[in-house]
Amino acid sequence: MAILQDQDVRFKHLERKIGTFVLVALAGVVLTIIGIGMKQELFTPRTTIHFITDSAQDIAAGTAVKLRGFDIGKVEKLALTDDARVQVTLSIRGDNMKWVRKDSKARLVKEGFIGAAIIDISPGSAQAPVLQKNELIAFNRETGLGDVVTQLRDEVVPILQDVKRLTHALQDPNGDFRQALHHTNVVLANLPETQKKLNSVLSVAADELPRTLRSTRETVEGTKKIVDSVSRTWPISRNIEPTKPKTLRPDSYEATNGNGKKK
Repeated sequence: MAILQDQDVRFKHLERKIGTFVLVALAGVVLTIIGIGMKQELFTPRTTIHFITDSAQDIAAGTAVKLRGFDIGKVEKLALTDDARVQVTLSIRGDNMKWVRKDSKARLVKEGFIGAAIIDISPGSAQAPVLQKNELIAFNRETGLGDVVTQLRDEVVPILQDVKRLTHALQDPNGDFRQALHHTNVVLANLPETQKKLNSVLSVAADELPRTLRSTRETVEGTKKIVDSVSRTWPISRNIEPTKPKTLRPDSYEATNGNGKKK
């Protein structure tokens, strides 16, 4: 067998060929692993930061983290805290941390009206320091479609109940609306008769009014004459001197002179 291998050219350098094949295969496997790792960003430096929320609804490991619409990381894990709140760990690519600062805020939003939930981070101000590894970032949850529906339901239900009560009141024959409608119909039915009576009263008033006006005018004219007469008489009486009363001298005055002595 060894003689055949030495004489057959197919067996020459067989070990070298096998070794080369194995090396190429191993290189392919390594390159594949590296490619997958690079695609999954396994070799990219990352910084972990956290936020605390009351509920993990719509948040899961792998949820995208974006800044200004650009993918900068993902949700790494979720865990319950001792006070039954949820701590969410974000894994941010190291080269993007320069925009995540102390005054940055994270919020849960929907991409589009019914799109997937993402964590959107607002860039901080240039004056604020960069957020460091394992530090907390502020978080708030944007109102979702379910919250909007719940809020709308809470506002619409009382209105529908009021409409239902109003409809019932309108249909009640003994209700205020039906009674008011009945009285209105009665008034409208009596309106022609009322109009006739009003026309009659106005007709009588039209006949009496001229006489009343004439009487009033005569009274005014008479009053004016009296006032004019008094006005003419008053200046004359003001120029007449009133009569002076005569004083009677006592008898003792004649018996004495001007010095108080008797004559």
